[in-house]
Amino acid sequence: MPPQYDVPLDPTTHAKLAVLANAWGTSPAQAVGRLIEHFWAAPTAAAAAAPAGGNSVAVHALYEGQRVNGLFDPASRSLTIAEGPGAGHHKSPSGAASAVLHALKPAIQTNRNGWSFWIVDATGEVLQSLRSPL
Repeated sequence: MPPQYDVPLDPTTHAKLAVLANAWGTSPAQAVGRLIEHFWAAPTAAAAAAPAGGNSVAVHALYEGQRVNGLFDPASRSLTIAEGPGAGHHKSPSGAASAVLHALKPAIQTNRNGWSFWIVDATGEVLQSLRSPL
């Protein structure tokens, strides 16, 4: 078993770490590890998350305390939500984001920039990090 370390955190940092861990669906210790890996490999993080050959990239969004998972297709720039709020195939990340918002809170204005709404599972960065010019 690897050694465990106690790292004292001020209450504000601890609260932010707890929110981040919840957003990623991990423990606080795993969130710290993920952050370290992200910054350790920062120059290649986006390249590693964007698979060759148009394969889908796992993404997620958090809205109103609910996590919604999706798959982004870099070749077509479309996004598919297999189940849950906004389920279906959407022509764009923004269309998928609007569908999620409409499903969860139909009374609000649902226009959203999907490129900043969706988070790449592999890196924790917004989908914009994988965006390439047309």
